[in-house]
Amino acid sequence: MSFEDKSREKMIVQVAIDSPLNKLFDYAWNQEFAVAPQKGHIVQVSFGRQECVGVVIHVLDKTDYDIEKIKKVQAIAPLPPLSSDVVAMAEFAATYYQRPIGEVLIPSIPKLWRQRNKWELLGKEKKNSKTSAAAKKAQALGEIKETKETKEITLNNDQSIIVEKLWNQSVSKRFSCNLLQGVTGSGKTLTYLHWLKKVLDDGESQVMIMVPEINLTPQLESSVEKAFPGKKLVVMHSGITDRTRADNWEKAHLGKAQIILGTRMAIATSAPNLKAIVVDEEHDLSYKQQEGVRYSARDLAVWRGKKLDIPVVLASATPSLETWFHAKEKRYETLSLRTRAAKNAKPPLIQILDLKQEQKAGKKNEHGISEFLLNELRKNLDQGLQSIIYINRRGYSPVLNCEACGWLSDCVKCSAHMVLHKITEHKKNLCCHHCGVMKPVPKACPDCGNTDLSPLGKGTQKIEEHLSSIFPKAKILRVDADTTRKKGSAENLFSEIHEGNADIIVGTQMIAKGHDYKAVSLVGVIDADASLFSQDFRASERLFAQLMQVAGRAGRSEEAGESRVIIQTRYPEATPYKYLKNADVDGFLEELKTERSMVGLPPFSYQALVHGEHKTLLQALDMLKDASQWARADKIWPPKVMLSDVIPRAMMRIAGKERVQMLVESDNRQDLQKSIEILQHYLTEAHTKRKGVGWYIERDPISI
Repeated sequence: MSFEDKSREKMIVQVAIDSPLNKLFDYAWNQEFAVAPQKGHIVQVSFGRQECVGVVIHVLDKTDYDIEKIKKVQAIAPLPPLSSDVVAMAEFAATYYQRPIGEVLIPSIPKLWRQRNKWELLGKEKKNSKTSAAAKKAQALGEIKETKETKEITLNNDQSIIVEKLWNQSVSKRFSCNLLQGVTGSGKTLTYLHWLKKVLDDGESQVMIMVPEINLTPQLESSVEKAFPGKKLVVMHSGITDRTRADNWEKAHLGKAQIILGTRMAIATSAPNLKAIVVDEEHDLSYKQQEGVRYSARDLAVWRGKKLDIPVVLASATPSLETWFHAKEKRYETLSLRTRAAKNAKPPLIQILDLKQEQKAGKKNEHGISEFLLNELRKNLDQGLQSIIYINRRGYSPVLNCEACGWLSDCVKCSAHMVLHKITEHKKNLCCHHCGVMKPVPKACPDCGNTDLSPLGKGTQKIEEHLSSIFPKAKILRVDADTTRKKGSAENLFSEIHEGNADIIVGTQMIAKGHDYKAVSLVGVIDADASLFSQDFRASERLFAQLMQVAGRAGRSEEAGESRVIIQTRYPEATPYKYLKNADVDGFLEELKTERSMVGLPPFSYQALVHGEHKTLLQALDMLKDASQWARADKIWPPKVMLSDVIPRAMMRIAGKERVQMLVESDNRQDLQKSIEILQHYLTEAHTKRKGVGWYIERDPISI
């Protein structure tokens, strides 16, 4: 298409580029292009000595620079502009999280669409002589109009009421944020899928479903494909290839894909007809990006829903305190499912096992597994039922120790111990879980030469080894970051579990999230106390959520029978265990709310963390101390905003960098925003004078 001659006069576009410079860059629109410039166009421009891809943010008829010296836009991607809500969300995130808009927006575009030389290739269909299994599956699904299985799925009364409420919100075309809270196994997924089915009936609408981790996508993808035969589903997460991500993103952007399923990156996917957003397991920390732009995908999902005037569903059996509090304050609507969906499925009996009492009674406890728990495992095996042993620590042992001199296997680059990992039957090594450094186990103590080095503590590998020696005939599967590292390995392991090819599953929190195990009748939790005494005020909330989630994997079907959860602890009087015994989520959150209110912690205040890092601790400390003094002296500094002292971080050194932090806190969101803008300005100026000192500001930190 072409635009009018009058429009062919030199137009100026301001382009966002992935650059640390907090500004837009002026370019002249090329008159040879067949389209007029629009906000959201992906373009190629010359930037310095390089060529890069940017996004048009503003279209102007004048510039402050010499029009004859302004560079022209070199090329425009063969795509419509990004959806307006995605660009608006990037503008909001740039302001809220204090990052240049280019650093927010450009990385959300798939890598191949950020390479001009790939545009022509991407515009063509993949040429493959052999149709892949996935393609064949998609073709088969596309030919099915509606399966008998889908028709026969019925909802209980509570589920039907919720679906109707959500559908009314969709019909009224108004924003509403809903907390879908239900006990584990209550059918939250089935409920929101029925609502989304109604949304997609018009054939043009698009919906987005977000999950916290990649390993949750295969199971949900299967459920979605069954529920929506004939609808195009695309997956967006870091585990797919660059080409697949580019193709999937393009289908969503062009409106050809009706369902977008993905992890936190999915929230930035351009979708012109988006009508509903679901954030599953909304409490999960994985929704908070921990590098680059430190955004919360859950919070941006709520913002995007409000921008589009569409319903948003935040689903969880253990909602975050912030979400739960918003629901109690009527900012969000609460949709409750109080019973398990499966017929005759009963919630598990949760038992808090006091290890101190067990010790007094002379009961054995080997490798962290009590005699009582071992006996229960044996009974479960005899009945042919599955068991889960949950320990949130991977590796063989957290640290290697010399009993002669006290040497510990410390990482030379981090203020952390190197974890002992078992590679083969006869080979072990030491690995730092923070910087990734690996080295062989020393034959003798580096300090005193003692050859008797002992592992301290236990991880998933050690528990697996111990259980294998006790139950040699049992099929034991270990599920952690080590066993799921290879592509497709996580999906294979979970398939084994779902198909009943595992008797005992040993795993970290990976096994606790969102999985629907039919035959798990026993869950044993070991070493949970390690999280009780953290300096982070959110530690008890995270522990409670983790244990409730893993407990919820038991008794999800009639097949599992009478199910039990045994949580081992030396502190049965601790608040999380008190409420876990009765699976009282609301009671725990109510007490947590009272505690936070008394000391003015979120959600009763708003926080930001200013991080600094340098090879030397003094340099990092000095920069943030200077920033604090300068900010306090600023005439427009909000008087009620609190600046804490600059202190080393809990994990002070990672990869050779010393790390410090300064907490900024206020009971007013606008005042906090103003204060971090002031700090941002100072730190930007100071950074040029202090070479080697890195810094960033993290809004709404998940840990202090």
